[in-house]
Amino acid sequence: MMVPNLASNEVHTWCVGLDLPHDVFAGLYATLSPDERNRSARFRFDRDRRRFVVAHGALRDLLGRYVGTNPGDIRFIHNGFGKPELSPEFGLGLRFNISHSADLALIAIAADTEVGVDVECVRPGIDYAEIARCFFSAAEVDELNRVPSHLHAEGFLGCWTKKEAYMKARGEGFAIPPASFSVSHLDGSWSLHALQPAPGYVGALAVEGTGRRLSRHYWQASDTFVGAGTATLPSLLFS
Repeated sequence: MMVPNLASNEVHTWCVGLDLPHDVFAGLYATLSPDERNRSARFRFDRDRRRFVVAHGALRDLLGRYVGTNPGDIRFIHNGFGKPELSPEFGLGLRFNISHSADLALIAIAADTEVGVDVECVRPGIDYAEIARCFFSAAEVDELNRVPSHLHAEGFLGCWTKKEAYMKARGEGFAIPPASFSVSHLDGSWSLHALQPAPGYVGALAVEGTGRRLSRHYWQASDTFVGAGTATLPSLLFS
C-alpha cells in the first residue's frame, strides 16, 4: 500500500474495519510489541481481543509506512498521562491518535501538530441525557435538551466525541474534567471537526491550530496483510 504524501498543512484520517479474517489477524498480531500482546490478552471476550489487535496492528502498519520502517519495529513512548508518541528515533514531527468502538477504528495522523480522535458506535437504549448531566457543561446539557428525543443519541455523541478528541489531543485525557469546558467555546488555537466514518458511528477530530486540510482514507488489509489498500475521499479544508 502506498500511503498518501502527508503535507505540512494536512491531517490524514484512516477508517479501519476491525472484522478481518484470521490470517490477517495473525499477521497483525505478529507485529505487536510484548506489551500490546499482554494488553490484548487481558480482554475477557475474544471479540474484544481481536478488535484491539487489528486496531493497533493497523496503526503500526500505517506508521511504519509513513516513517519508512517495518510495523514490528515501531516503538512508542508515553507522556505522563499515558498518551503514546513515536519514539524519538523515528523523528519528532509525526503525531497520531487512535480510537476504536465496536467494529471500527479511527486513526488520525499529522505532521508537527497535536491531534486527537474519537469514534463511538450509536447504541440504542442508553440514557444519554443522564450521562450528559454528569459529563457535559451546563450549556451543552441545555443544548442537548433542545434536541428532539429521537435524535438524542446522535446529538450526545456529536458533542461527546468532540470533547474526548480534544482531551486526547491535549495529551491529558480525563485529567481535564469533561464538564469544565464547552466544545463550542474553545479558544482559537484548536479546531474541531465532526466525522461520519461509517453508518451507525459518530466521530470527531481535534487539531491544534487552524487551516489544516483533512484527507480521509480507508485502510483495507489484503489476504496476506502486507498489501493493504487505500480508498481516498475528497479533502475538506476546515478552520
